[in-house]
Amino acid sequence: MSIRNRLLQLALVVLSLAIGMQAADDTANCSNATLHGSYGLHATGTTASGEFAAIGRFTYDGKGNLTGKLFARSAGENVEPPEFTGTYSVTPDCMMTDAFGPPLNSTHVSVIVDNGKEYFIIDTTLGHGTVSGVARRQ
Repeated sequence: MSIRNRLLQLALVVLSLAIGMQAADDTANCSNATLHGSYGLHATGTTASGEFAAIGRFTYDGKGNLTGKLFARSAGENVEPPEFTGTYSVTPDCMMTDAFGPPLNSTHVSVIVDNGKEYFIIDTTLGHGTVSGVARRQ
């Protein structure tokens, strides 16, 4: 094996270790305070009514409380529920659970990425079908 190939392999190993250590550092420090400010959301999926798509804005206070506003399209109909409130809880490994209050009354699990700039969300409410999405800090 040439010296060039060995150096390339060594560089790839070092880069992989550095990325792994960065990822470990990023995920070991999450708390409710990781989510603060407003996030724009886009979610799609299927529900008992048919295809579903939504956009929305969520605001987190960094202490476990949220407010949200959605605009959705479900089964060919536009739906715009009133603003709602909810709670959330973030674990040190950057997993979040939340519960939206009336009129949505739904629960979700998310993973926070990029130091709180974004999260991936999936609806875990029984009977809601399969809906998932991405939210990004505004």
